[in-house]
This record gives sequence, structure tokens and C-alpha cells, in this order.
Amino acid sequence: MRRRARRRLATRILTVFDRGDRRGLLATVASTVAIAALTNGALSAMGLNPPDTEVWPAFAPPGYAIGAIWVALFGLMGAARWLVVRERGASAVLNGRAIVVLVGLCLAYPFYTHVVGGHAVELAGNIVTFAVAAVIAARLRRQRLAAAFVGAVAVWIGFATVLVVALVTLNGWRT
Repeated sequence: MRRRARRRLATRILTVFDRGDRRGLLATVASTVAIAALTNGALSAMGLNPPDTEVWPAFAPPGYAIGAIWVALFGLMGAARWLVVRERGASAVLNGRAIVVLVGLCLAYPFYTHVVGGHAVELAGNIVTFAVAAVIAARLRRQRLAAAFVGAVAVWIGFATVLVVALVTLNGWRT
């Protein structure tokens, strides 16, 4: 009996994310941003921050701005997922799952780049994440707002790739 009640509760909670109303939008965006905030807190707690000795290019935004941009991007990915799944249908489910994969890639990026280390790993992660974001944005071309939200992630990753190349130029491959 308890198992059935827990399953019903879990189903109820999960269906909030697929609702086409404001509650669904709020739940999706809030949960995506909360996951990003928790991940950022975990990074700080683990001491996985960029080294202080690294020389950054003049065009690099300050760290707090990078964090704020990522919070906004996670919110946009959550909103894009909501826009997609409220349409219903097999392609909506597939596109919604693809956005979840993109969120996962963006969440994992700081862990594997700081744990493995080196700008080569960062560059490879940027290329993969950019490609995934670009493909998803192209798939969503009929849903212009959702495509623009995911496209913003691709644009930011493109800028981050330029930043990594500048970091390599200034500091070498392993910092």
C-alpha cells in the first residue's frame, strides 16, 4: 500500500513539470536553476574553482558575471523544456529529453574539467556541448522561442571556447 501511495505521489510531482500552465513553467525553471545552484555549491565545497595563478584575458567577464550568466542559461533551458513538452507528442518528449541531456552536460562540465584538469579537456567539453546545443536548437526551429533559449547556450559556449583558446595562449595547455 505504501509503495503505491509513493508511486502516485512521485507521478503527481513529476507531472507538474509537464503541465502547460504557469505552475509547470515555474516548477521547471525553478528546479533547473536550483540544480545549478546546488551544483555550484558543491563545486565551491569541493574547492573546484579555477586556479588563482591563471592569467585571464582582458575580455573575460568577472567570475560573478559568469555565474549569473549560467544561472540565466539554466533558467532558459528549463523554460525551453517546458515550451517543448507542453506541445505533447512523441517529438515533444524526445526534444524535452534532449534538453535534459544538455542540462546534464552543462552541469557535468565543471566537474570533469576541474577534476581531470587542463584546457584540452575544457576545449573538448566545449565542442561537445556546443554541438549538442546547436543540434537541439536546430531541431526546435519550429518553436522559435525554445530554439532561441537553447541557442543562447550555444552562443555562450562559443564565447567560452574563444575564452579557453585565449587561456591556452596566455597560460599553456595545463593550468
